Amino acid sequence: MAFARLLAGLLAISGSVLAQSSTSYTDPDNGITFQGYTDAITDVTYGFVFPAGSDSDDEFIGEIISPVTNQWVGIALGGTMLNNLLLVAWPYDDTVVYTPRYATSYTLPTLYTGPTITALPSTSVNETYWKFVYRCQNCTDWIGGSIDLTSTNSTLAWALSTVAVDDPADPDSAFAKHTDDGAFYENYYAAQSADYYNYA
Repeated sequence: MAFARLLAGLLAISGSVLAQSSTSYTDPDNGITFQGYTDAITDVTYGFVFPAGSDSDDEFIGEIISPVTNQWVGIALGGTMLNNLLLVAWPYDDTVVYTPRYATSYTLPTLYTGPTITALPSTSVNETYWKFVYRCQNCTDWIGGSIDLTSTNSTLAWALSTVAVDDPADPDSAFAKHTDDGAFYENYYAAQSADYYNYA
């Protein structure tokens, strides 16, 4: 399968002002208080929490909660597809497969070495939703970018697809262009928590 032009425009964000902003919420399944955002149209939630005063730390806990109709969901930590750490996940049987990716052109993002991602116990799949709760270590800096933990309005981009990946058992699976995408503002400063290591 040729991947030329696949994912073209994936996670690309225009310079227009984004209306959506993150808010604080607590996941009742795990008790973690995230700073995150739920897209009203796709009903997908993206959440983040960082160690308090974590300018020197390199990790965070994140979660993605998605209807099962979405066959994969991805987040671009730098706000666009190119030259940023991409985290992609999808349901497979009763678990979630996840993969860090990176792209320097609008083609299929390749595996990115460096991050250590660990699924946390509240990761789950049921008949209506799948939830990926994860600890992402060595994930705040990458080639070409980083997370600014002093920022109150950093752009995060997301993409998803209702089309399944080629091999859902394989984290290195190929997948086609997203069927939906968008962005929101993440308040990284408010996402820092003194309870982080209790969550982790």
